[in-house]
Amino acid sequence: MSPKLLLCLLLCFSSFVLAANAIPQNAVSQPSSSTVQVVYVVDNGTIVTYNVDPQTLYATQVGTPLSLRGTLYSLRPSPNDHFLYVITYDVNLKKHLSVYPTDASGVPQTHATEVINANFIYDIQFDPQANFAYLVYGYPSGTYNTLFEIERFVVDPATGKISQPQVEAKYTLSNGSGGISDCWLSILGFSAAGNELYDEVGCGYHGGNSATYYERTLDLQTGTLGPDLQVYSWNNATEGYESVSFVGNLMFDFVSPNNYQQGVNKVNIYPLVPNTSKTLVQCTATMLEACGFASGAVVHPSGKYVFTLISPNSVQIDKVQLSQKKIVDTGNYIPYQFGQFSPDGTLVYGIYNSSPGYYIEIFGFNVSTSAVTTNGYVISVPSAADSYFVAQRF
Repeated sequence: MSPKLLLCLLLCFSSFVLAANAIPQNAVSQPSSSTVQVVYVVDNGTIVTYNVDPQTLYATQVGTPLSLRGTLYSLRPSPNDHFLYVITYDVNLKKHLSVYPTDASGVPQTHATEVINANFIYDIQFDPQANFAYLVYGYPSGTYNTLFEIERFVVDPATGKISQPQVEAKYTLSNGSGGISDCWLSILGFSAAGNELYDEVGCGYHGGNSATYYERTLDLQTGTLGPDLQVYSWNNATEGYESVSFVGNLMFDFVSPNNYQQGVNKVNIYPLVPNTSKTLVQCTATMLEACGFASGAVVHPSGKYVFTLISPNSVQIDKVQLSQKKIVDTGNYIPYQFGQFSPDGTLVYGIYNSSPGYYIEIFGFNVSTSAVTTNGYVISVPSAADSYFVAQRF
């Protein structure tokens, strides 16, 4: 199974699974007065920027939409949102990485400070301090294999340009040719302190999927990565699909019942250590109904809550009580499917369909009490094929 096919499969299951692997690893904190909450909507080849007032929960379109240089492959704001890193396809399906500076409102400027030919790029991630960029490349390596590399780049804080590439990790993985397994490499995030990087080797094969998760030390001065240490692995040839998220010093493992059913039937929480195996919490339907029958689940960036989709348009907010080894219902809900969290976890973006596009509703979330607020304001996304991204500029 190719990465793109797996992505489509996960989208069909639930938007929760996508978000679970995208949880920011930064510590959750209340935004300062200078923090600007930003939403980027990709609309028919342009990037439209919105600022969200965290008190009133209104979103205001700001600046002039930026026309993309080609078809969007992915978009990644820098951790402080001073730059947007945009990967696009040109008319010949070649990939390019463009770096756009943003203004005080997070609006990307017209001219890129750098455009890189990057046909073999898969992804780009940044350490929490934005000193280093880590790019995942996949190079053809013979008939049956792809050579995946994590390359470290130094980030210029004034221009956002990346330079001084250094190969930090290599994986030779099968590419699906001849009916063998199709594997790929992903960076899942970083520890809050920025001194650990987490990556995943995922594989799809006839009859199932598997994944292995690793941690690598990260030198804060040089960006150099240490050797990989296995944290966890799963294979659904005999059990269900699993979605894993690393938050703080915890690993959250959402286990689906089998290959053919959607949803979650178990939530396991482990300490985030090499070869983790002893559960701190194991939640099934006997502990909390949502743990056994949710259509999808994702952990909050604080690690204190699990958001579970208990019906097509109802997200139940459940609290993690590590000291009591359980997960409990807070009594708070979001009346739409989960979309994304703001980087600081104080905003939740819910989505609901409105063919041919969808709407994004903005919810305030109190990390201390789990209380949810909203004013019903929505951002309209014209097409279901269009995507959106959230950031926080400071």
